Amino acid sequence: MLTSPGTSLQSSGRLRALRATGLLEAGRVDAFDRLTKLAARILAAPTALVSLVDTERQRFASSYGLSGELAVTRQTPLSHSYCKYVVEDRAALVVDDARLDERLRDNPAIADYQAVAYAGIPLRTPDGHVLGSFCVLDSEPRVWTKDDLALLRDLAEAAETEVALRLSQADHSISSSRMAAVVNGTHDAYISTGLDGIVTAWNAAAERLFGYAAAEALGRNIAELIIPERFREQHLAGMRRVRAGGVSNLSGQHLQIAAITSSGREFPAEMTLQVVEEPGGTVCHAFLTDITGRLVAAAEMEQQRQKADEEHAFLQAVLDSVDVGIAACDAKGNLTFINRAAREVTGRETSPNTHADEWTELYNVYEPDGRTRMTDLPLRRAYEGESVRGRHMLVKTEDSWRRFVANGSPIETSDHRRLGAVVALHDITEAHRAEQLRRARHAVAQVLSDATNAKDASIGAVVAITKALGWAVGEYWQLTEDRRTIVRHSSYTTGDRDLSAFSSDVPLTFERGEGLPGLVWARTGEVWWNTGEMPSDMKDVGRDALHEVGIRVAVGVPVLSGRRVLGVLAFYTDQDLPHDPDLVGMLDAVGAHLGRFVERRWAEDMSLMLADARRNFDRIVEQVNDYVWTVEAVAGAEARLVYGSPNGRAVFGREVTVEDPVTLGERVHPDDVAILDDFKGKLAAGEHAEVECRVVGFDGVVRWVWTRAVARREGDKLFVDGLSTDVTERHELSDRRERLLEQERDQVEQLRQLDRMKDELSALVIHELRNPVGVIKAYTEILLDSPELAGAERKHATVVDRTTRHLQDLVDDLLDLARLDAGHISINPCPMPAGTMLHDVVDAHQPSAAAKNLTVHASIKPGLSVYADPQRLRQALDNLLSNAVKYTPEGGTVSVTAEHDGDAVVVTISDNGIGIPAEQYPHLFSRFFRASNATQAGIKGTGLGLAVTKAIIDAHEGTLTARPAPTGGTEFTITLPAPRLDFAGRQR
Repeated sequence: MLTSPGTSLQSSGRLRALRATGLLEAGRVDAFDRLTKLAARILAAPTALVSLVDTERQRFASSYGLSGELAVTRQTPLSHSYCKYVVEDRAALVVDDARLDERLRDNPAIADYQAVAYAGIPLRTPDGHVLGSFCVLDSEPRVWTKDDLALLRDLAEAAETEVALRLSQADHSISSSRMAAVVNGTHDAYISTGLDGIVTAWNAAAERLFGYAAAEALGRNIAELIIPERFREQHLAGMRRVRAGGVSNLSGQHLQIAAITSSGREFPAEMTLQVVEEPGGTVCHAFLTDITGRLVAAAEMEQQRQKADEEHAFLQAVLDSVDVGIAACDAKGNLTFINRAAREVTGRETSPNTHADEWTELYNVYEPDGRTRMTDLPLRRAYEGESVRGRHMLVKTEDSWRRFVANGSPIETSDHRRLGAVVALHDITEAHRAEQLRRARHAVAQVLSDATNAKDASIGAVVAITKALGWAVGEYWQLTEDRRTIVRHSSYTTGDRDLSAFSSDVPLTFERGEGLPGLVWARTGEVWWNTGEMPSDMKDVGRDALHEVGIRVAVGVPVLSGRRVLGVLAFYTDQDLPHDPDLVGMLDAVGAHLGRFVERRWAEDMSLMLADARRNFDRIVEQVNDYVWTVEAVAGAEARLVYGSPNGRAVFGREVTVEDPVTLGERVHPDDVAILDDFKGKLAAGEHAEVECRVVGFDGVVRWVWTRAVARREGDKLFVDGLSTDVTERHELSDRRERLLEQERDQVEQLRQLDRMKDELSALVIHELRNPVGVIKAYTEILLDSPELAGAERKHATVVDRTTRHLQDLVDDLLDLARLDAGHISINPCPMPAGTMLHDVVDAHQPSAAAKNLTVHASIKPGLSVYADPQRLRQALDNLLSNAVKYTPEGGTVSVTAEHDGDAVVVTISDNGIGIPAEQYPHLFSRFFRASNATQAGIKGTGLGLAVTKAIIDAHEGTLTARPAPTGGTEFTITLPAPRLDFAGRQR
C-alpha cells in the first residue's frame, strides 16, 4: 500500500521514540494491564492488547486474554499483525470480520490465533509518532458500536498518557547523564605561588590549559607565564600590597581574569584564589578554568532558555487541548501545573502553587457513592510516593456531577530523587451513565419478557431500575378503576437504611396532584423534583417523612396507554443530583414500554377472546340446522359471499364455502324470483326483511327455505347478515307438534324426577361418607392424646386431623345443602336474644382477626331479639364473619352492626377486603362459586359456605343480600323476623 511520509514502519524518528519508551524489552506494565483488563471487561471482548510495532515484530506491552506460548512470548512476527496497518495508516482500524476484509482475510492470525473481529486505536507520542495500537479482538464476528469505539479511544488516550510519561522520564534521564558527563570531565588548572609570585605547584590540567610543562613553569614568576603584559604591572602591585599588609582582599573569591597561554593566546579564565598562611610563609592557591566555552555557553544557554520557554508554552497548549485532565505538583507538594481539562473539573480557575494540605478543602471530590467526601486525593497519594491506578471519584460542581478515573504516580529521577507527582483524570461520566442505563434497560427488558401481566411487569421494572441506578427507593403506583385516586402497589428499597417511615408495601392512596405520583398523573408527563421546594401545581407533598429520611430528588414517569395514564413509576434518592435528561429519557422509554406491554397484552387477550368466540360461534352454528351467512352487496352483480356456516348442505344440497360460494339468487326457483327481488329491495333500503321461497338444490331436491336477514353498513360497503332454514317439512312437523310437545312435557317431568333422585342419592352418599370421616377423626384424636406419639408421627397425625376436620366441614355443608333442597333440614325457630349471640360470634373470631392485625368493630343495639334457630343462625353468622376475616388483607377492618328495622332485625357484616367483581354478585350464592379475584389471590375455599348460609336464612323466612361496601370490600345484610305476640299473648 502507499504510505505518506513519516508513516513507514521503518521511520527512524518513530523507531527512536519506540526504543526510548523502554517498552520493547520491559516486563508487564501495571498501568497498561489495568487498561486492557478494563477494556476486555466493559466491551466483553476475549482479548485486549497494547501492541507496539517494531521493524520485524509486534510486541505486546500489555495483554489480557492471551494463552499458551503467546502469553509467554508476548510477541508475534509482523506477518501476523493487524496493528501494523494502524501504524501505516496513522488511523484506527475497525474490522467486524477479518475473514471478509480485503487486507486481512489472508493473515495467518485468523487461523493461528482466531483473530476474527478487531478494533484498534493508534497510540501516539506527544510529537505525533504512531508506536502501535490499543486494540481488542474477538474470536467471533462482531459489529463494533460507536460507544465501543468511543470507550476504546478513551482508554487509548489513557495509554498514551503513560507513553508520554515514559518518554518524558527517558529525556530527563538522558539530560541528567549528559550533565554528569560534563561535570565529571571538567578539570581545573591548579597553580600555587608564594607572595613573590614564584610558581611552586603546576598540575596536569595547568599543563594542558597553558601549554607549559610543569618543569618549565616551576620556579618562574606567575606573571610571566599566564598574565597578559598589559595586566602584569597591576598584578605585581597587588602582590606587593599583600606582602606589605599580609592580607588579600581577593582571597576566597571567584574572579574572572584574562590569561595567556605559552603560544600567546589570550583567553578569559575564572580563578578561585585562596591566600593561606602556611608554615613556610604565605601561599597563594589558585584554581583556574578556561571559561571561553562557558561564556559562549552562557550566550547559548540564554538562547536555549528562550527556546525552553517557547517549548513550555507549546507543551502547555498541547496539554490544554487534550480532554484528559492532567495536574502535577513539585517536590514541596505545591501545584505547579493544571491543564484546561483539569481546571474544568472544578468548574473554576484554580491558582497554582496550592499546597497539598489545602487540596481537600478546595475541591468537591467524593467517593463513587456520591455521599462520602474523598480525603485521599489521587495526586496527594502520588505525591506521597504511591502509584495510583483506576481510582474512581465524583467531582461536584454547581450544575453537574462528573465521574472520573484517576491514574497518578510520583515523578522521580534515575537516582530516585522525588521531583513531584502527576495525575491524569479520565472523564468516564458518559460511559458510566451509558453502562448504568444499559444495565437498567437490559434488566427491564428481562422483566418484560418474563412478566405475564402488566402489574407484575411494572413491579419488576421498578425493582430492576432501582437496583441498576442505586437509588434509595422505587415505587409503582396504579390508578383505581374509577380513576379517582392512585394507589401504591409496591415499594422496593436498596441499601441497609431503615426507610419504613417513608415507604413500605402497605397500600397508600393519593389524589390527583398530591405527592409525586399525583403530580405525574396530573401533568401526564415526567417530573424531576428537587424536594427542597414544592412545585406550584402540587397539592401536597403527600408524605412528611420525605424530608425526615433525607430524600433530595424524586423522579416520576407515567405509564401510558395512548394519552391515558395507567400508573406511575416513582424513584427517590438521597443524593442531590442535577437534572439528567438521559435518565429521564430512559425512564420515559420504560414507561412507554410498559404502556405498550399493557396494550399488547390487551390486544392479545382480545385476539384470544375473539378467536375463542369465533370457535364457540362455529361450534354453536354446527349444532343447528340453520345456514348462517354474510354477503357483501355488489352493485350490478351477484352478492359476494363473505361467511357461510358449515351446514349449507341443508339449503343448497352441497357444502358451501367462501372459496366455492353459492347464494340464494343463484339457486332460487324461477317462480319465486319476484319474491326474492322484493326481499333484496327491502334490505337495500336498510330494513329488516324475511322471505320464504323455494331453492333448487344441487342434489335436485326443491326445498322451501325461510330466510331472515338484516343489512348493515361499514364505511361505504353494504353487508347483509342472514339465517336460512329448510322449512320443507314444516307442515309435517306442525301435525306432529302436539305429540312432540306432550313427549317433551313427559321428558321434563322425568328429568325433574331424576333430579330429585340425584339429590337424594347425593344426600345418601354424603351421609355414608360422613361415618368413615367421623371414624378417622376419632382415631386421630386418640392418637394425638397419646403422650407416646412424638416427632414425625405426631406431625403426620396433626396433618391428618386438620385435613379430616376440613373434610368434615365440607361434608356437613354438602349435607346441609342436600337436606335444605330436599326439605328435610331441621329448623326449630324460637325467640332468642340476638345481641348475645352476635357478641359471642365476634369474640370467637377475634383471635383469627388479631393474627392478621385486623380491627373488628361491633355496633350492636341492646335488646335485639329474633325468631330463629340458635344453632343454624350461629352457623350462618360464623360463615359470614369468617369470610370477612379471610378475605380482608392484613391491617384491614371488619364491622358488625345490628339494629331494628320495623318488625325485623337487620344484621350487617362488612369489610374493606378484596371485594367481589360487580358482574359476579348474581352468582355469589351459587354452589361451588368462588370470586375470580379470590382465586387469583390463591385464597383457599370450597364455594359452599355462602350457599349454605343463604339456604339457612331462607329457611328462617329471612333475606340475605350482598353489595360492595362503601369503604371497599363487601357488605352482607341479613334480615330476620323479630318475635311478635299473637292474640293469645304468646310469642312467635
